[in-house]
Amino acid sequence: MTTLLLPIDGSDYSARAVDYAIKRARAARDAVQVQLLNVQPPITTPHVKMLIDRDSLDQYYRDESETALAPALKALRAANVSATSHSRVGHAAEEIITLCKSLACDEIVIGTHGRGGFKGALMGSVAQKVVHLAAVPVVLIR
Repeated sequence: MTTLLLPIDGSDYSARAVDYAIKRARAARDAVQVQLLNVQPPITTPHVKMLIDRDSLDQYYRDESETALAPALKALRAANVSATSHSRVGHAAEEIITLCKSLACDEIVIGTHGRGGFKGALMGSVAQKVVHLAAVPVVLIR
């Protein structure tokens, strides 16, 4: 079985990465398992932490991740591709690499740009860092 890690941020690039994973799964001889990941940036502003309790903040992170992951999960399930979703809070590239190692993923499939991507750049900073840090192949989807 091949395990793909697919970071999702709600961008058009990550939607195209889902399409790629579906095509890859259909063409594969062996089973393909997709591990979806959404990473929420930590809210570190002291004022927010004074006004919002930890449980509410955690619920906010969960809600945001579920919203970002839902279309990808729906598309993968409709295509009969096995998928599991994961949510993390932290710095995206580091969380991607950590989950990739812990799940023993064979490959990372990531959009070249995220939601805040600078259109003129060849590759976004998260994708660039993942390529630099990954110990497995990284497929960049444009």
